[in-house]
Amino acid sequence: MEGGGGGGGGGNSRWNPTKEQISMLESLYKQGIRTPSADQIQQITSRLKAYGTIEGKNVFYWFQNHKARQRQKQKQENLAYINRYIHHHHRAQPVFHPPPCTNDRLDMCVKRVS
Repeated sequence: MEGGGGGGGGGNSRWNPTKEQISMLESLYKQGIRTPSADQIQQITSRLKAYGTIEGKNVFYWFQNHKARQRQKQKQENLAYINRYIHHHHRAQPVFHPPPCTNDRLDMCVKRVS
């Protein structure tokens, strides 16, 4: 079996997409296809069979998984952005902490509180 895409002998082996199949699926995803209809899945499967073994369920699950992974990646990127923003603004605006009050400076502490 060359370049993946094969299913081997058993009926329960995992689908191993070829580079061409992945490239075409990613291209369709970038064009806006997120949840293809049954007809679209059939058409996509027919086109991808030219590059290796594939079934409709492989196309269906690829889009489902890819969409979930993209959402997860976007959440991680948003969280990283928020953390950078908070970290940057926290460092850019240091908080002033006055020295603790002592007995010899009690008059200044009272003035500061008032």
